[in-house]
Amino acid sequence: MDLKQRDFSEKALNHLFVGSQLDGVKFGVGPGSILIKFMHYTSNQDPDELWINIESKWTVFSTDIKDFPVTENQIEDLTEDEEYNLIFKLRRDKVVEVKLGETIPHLIMTFQSGLTLFVNGHHDFYECWQAGDGAGFGGDHWLIVATPGNDIAIWAPDSFQ
Repeated sequence: MDLKQRDFSEKALNHLFVGSQLDGVKFGVGPGSILIKFMHYTSNQDPDELWINIESKWTVFSTDIKDFPVTENQIEDLTEDEEYNLIFKLRRDKVVEVKLGETIPHLIMTFQSGLTLFVNGHHDFYECWQAGDGAGFGGDHWLIVATPGNDIAIWAPDSFQ
């Protein structure tokens, strides 16, 4: 992953998500995928509706973990019920920081409660996660994608620097 692209993507993710609250869940298009919705309730931030579509393994850590998993194999297999119970723990929790992995676009989202959502960002053949704005999937003005081969792609308004 290109360092400049990672830094720009991380800056965009923080701009979008910090201060937003986990607002809801939409069942994914197939098994193993989940769409998580976020809203900015306490500020007039634009955009106010955000989402993350997850298509790889993910988990929630309850401690200040320093060594995150490197591959999907290091993440525990969870049932769909277990996954939804983890998301339920994050309901209405505010995002305080978003980071990406150093060389792999793992998504690491820290919440006010101290819980951390970790989404695997590595796969050789498919996109692991996408994040964007608006009510519809695809992003109205913003779209950030963990692409195959440990890369990341971003579409942002020209005015964002």
